[in-house]
Amino acid sequence: MTKPETRAFFIPYLRAEYPPHSASATASCGQGTPDSTLFVSLAGLRAWAKLHGLSEGEAMARLLSFNIWPERFRRNYGLFSSEDMARLLRSRILVLGCGGLGGHAAELLARMGVGFLRLVDNDVFDESNLNRQRFCTESALGRPKALVLRQALADVASHLDAEAVQVEADEHNLPDLVRGVDVALDCLDTIAAKTALEKASLAAGVPFVHGSVLRDEGFAYMNGGPTPRLPELYPQGQSVEELTQARREGVGTLAPAAVACLMVRLCLRVVLAPSSEAGAETVGAGGNPATGHSPAGNMPAGHGPGVLSPLYHLDMSVPELERFFWE
Repeated sequence: MTKPETRAFFIPYLRAEYPPHSASATASCGQGTPDSTLFVSLAGLRAWAKLHGLSEGEAMARLLSFNIWPERFRRNYGLFSSEDMARLLRSRILVLGCGGLGGHAAELLARMGVGFLRLVDNDVFDESNLNRQRFCTESALGRPKALVLRQALADVASHLDAEAVQVEADEHNLPDLVRGVDVALDCLDTIAAKTALEKASLAAGVPFVHGSVLRDEGFAYMNGGPTPRLPELYPQGQSVEELTQARREGVGTLAPAAVACLMVRLCLRVVLAPSSEAGAETVGAGGNPATGHSPAGNMPAGHGPGVLSPLYHLDMSVPELERFFWE
């Protein structure tokens, strides 16, 4: 179909129409007078996808070039460009660990418009998870976390291709788990597993986003490589006694949700670069966040092989967000 034919197809499915008002509309529609932005129903998108033999997500991504948006993403309009949304819909994210951090992060990514999630966890929900883990419900107790997440997200975002993998990540299967993704999110609960994921991700050229929580506090950073940073934070690793003690410590309701938001924001710096993130804070090692300059030049945050964010510390008992820069 031509652009006029495609836009005419959606007249019966139109939910809203916004007049053109920015350069993004012109960029989306080519030369000449920009078109208005159409917001169309899920039923219309599915009908168009079926007509053209496309998946729901790919149909959405293609229609954005005609300034036709899914109604479900209408409140993303103005925050993300058409190009941003197409990138999101074609992005592939690994979420390793589907508990407190992973459940919140996966839901945020699905609602935002990410097209593929690889959800990895070999654990099941138990009663101690009910205070903080997004998809832990009384009816889900005893069920595999990865499978529960995949089922729940299918009802949140039908465009999402979610893969549930029930394995314990280790140095042998991590290369396969990080293969083919754009970003790897560390939602694991042991230092050894986190360190192995960072190493495998950077070896594969996949940016790594770390997250950790304990009590009312959490940490997060994004590492585009090439040097792993977790060994600097935990030079002694984690003994069996320390791991046992950590699992006895409290973990509040707020910290996992808050740190997951921060992790997803760092993830977006990778997925959306270099378009809407071009003006974001540059966070390369030794960079100056006030000027946006790094030793490598004017590299947008989250873009490029050597970009590293600060280490963010979030304390929900205050609440307070601190940044620590790597030496």
